[in-house]
Amino acid sequence: MQFDENFMKNYKELLIGVFIIILLAALGLKYVAGNASKTKEYVSANKAQKAQLKEVQVKFDEVKKIKQEMTAKQSKIKPVFSQKAAPEDSIASFGGMFEDIIDYVKMNGLRLRSVEYIINPADDPIYSVFPSLYNVCRINIFVIATYGQMEGFLRDLTVYPYFINISSIDITPYEKDKEYLLVNISITLYSKKQQSVGSVLQ
Repeated sequence: MQFDENFMKNYKELLIGVFIIILLAALGLKYVAGNASKTKEYVSANKAQKAQLKEVQVKFDEVKKIKQEMTAKQSKIKPVFSQKAAPEDSIASFGGMFEDIIDYVKMNGLRLRSVEYIINPADDPIYSVFPSLYNVCRINIFVIATYGQMEGFLRDLTVYPYFINISSIDITPYEKDKEYLLVNISITLYSKKQQSVGSVLQ
């Protein structure tokens, strides 16, 4: 017993030191293991973020390309006619556009049989979406013309400086003279409305 008591007295501090070292080593291993796990999670999250960033960059490049294509197309689109201080929802809002179309008919030698126009037709795709932005006039024309005259008329319409739309065209041979055609053609004119605070907020 005396030996044991002396042993404990002499080596008490040493045993406490060894115990502390073992405890610190255990805590250290736990800390290292925890950090290793966090590091692994961080690396995994970083990889996921890089993949997500790459995906976003691809989508951004696609949108950028589409925007560039749209800008290129828009630069080729003819402007919509605009007349200042023109009454809205009337033939006067189109300035001389109506007369221009009739002049093309006359210049190309087409025989005009009838003309009618419809202001802001409800079935027009542009007016149905943007009624507060554009006036629309659909002109229905019935003419008698040769192939050459009709070709010249259509060519004039394609080089018209403002945006118009050939909505429909119906051609049948003239029974009395096969050289001539009976043509029903529908042409849609567009003009910008004068923007007021009320029309913009609609």
